[in-house]
Amino acid sequence: MKAGISEKISTWTFYALMAISAVVLVLFFFIGFDNVTTISGNTYTDPENLDVLMYWMYTLVAACVIFVAAFVIIQFFATLKSEPKAALKSLLSIVLLAALFGGAYAASDDSTMIINGSAFDDKGKIILTDVCIYVQYVLVLVTVICTVVSLLGLLKFVNKVKA
Repeated sequence: MKAGISEKISTWTFYALMAISAVVLVLFFFIGFDNVTTISGNTYTDPENLDVLMYWMYTLVAACVIFVAAFVIIQFFATLKSEPKAALKSLLSIVLLAALFGGAYAASDDSTMIINGSAFDDKGKIILTDVCIYVQYVLVLVTVICTVVSLLGLLKFVNKVKA
């Protein structure tokens, strides 16, 4: 069976991203720890290519978010034409995700933090960090609950396959 063009593009994109990731990891782990940083009288060394790794991770996360959002929007409008009720139901997940981020933002605290003996008072970064941590807590909890429900087979009636 011949692979379609989209499958080939997907495969080669995957290979390219894996190759770039491998190069970045080799740079990070095997190329020097010569950056010396002094914070509050303590001296630390960090990898020379930490910034390369961080920017690569930012790039991958941003690309993932952009592509997921684009495909959700495209799928919504494609489903809206054929099945309007199903399309409106799919909006529920987006509303729940927005509510999760809104709740995490409301629960965030922007108090000044003491890090390595010095005050850190960048309110935006402190709130962003809190939001990310709270969202991760909730998503891990949901994942564990879904895994337990799946393993126990509590929702067998939902996934009946029609023959």
